[in-house]
Amino acid sequence: MSLPIVGGAPAAPPRPLLPTVDRLEELWEAVTERPLWAPPNLGRYLRLRWHMRLGLLDPGRVRLRGPVGKLNDCDACTDICCVGPRATVQLRLRDIAALIDIGRTDLITHDRPKFSEAQLRERPALRRNVDSQAWSIFPVLRRDSMAACAALSTEGKCGLFPNWPLSCARFPYALHADEEEVFFSARCDSYWIRPDAAEPVGQMVAAAVEAYNQRIKDRVLLEYAADQVEALGLLTFIRES
Repeated sequence: MSLPIVGGAPAAPPRPLLPTVDRLEELWEAVTERPLWAPPNLGRYLRLRWHMRLGLLDPGRVRLRGPVGKLNDCDACTDICCVGPRATVQLRLRDIAALIDIGRTDLITHDRPKFSEAQLRERPALRRNVDSQAWSIFPVLRRDSMAACAALSTEGKCGLFPNWPLSCARFPYALHADEEEVFFSARCDSYWIRPDAAEPVGQMVAAAVEAYNQRIKDRVLLEYAADQVEALGLLTFIRES
């Protein structure tokens, strides 16, 4: 997916109104107004805490590993990140809310690729993802018969930008949460080093951190505020665990 670079930053159309996204953020702020462990939610908190870290990652603490200004060169790519089983985009609550707001819920599906045991054994990160609860309950972006993202235009551009999923916004940068490091993914072989790319790289780094934080927000909101999430129309697209 190619982003036009203007003055060192991706050129994006104006942000449309995203009322569902905004209400989801307001819901998060309401839920976290008090500590998650505060009575009567201590048991709920301990149950969640047993399965995952609940502290959001501070983007200011994250280190960028690798050359400064390393930017994906999508126009030169022969195996774009929007095509193939490895490019399956798992959607978060915020992504679903955005698709509702822009009228593209037709792209939401639970039809996802199947991976062989050999493929999972070769890629531990993929196995962790496939074995996760999120993989079983959250939807993905629909793909066409050629395994290409159905949001792609005939010119190979993203039809959702700038309201694309966080996984797309951060690629090819990825986060190692334990090390608090963001790195350029080995999956992307088409890149250049541009001294004027600090802003778009910074946006992808921030999206990598937010994609991680959103996983935490999703688990908390589904545990603490399922009724309100349902009222926003989001549970329609979530499978029961």
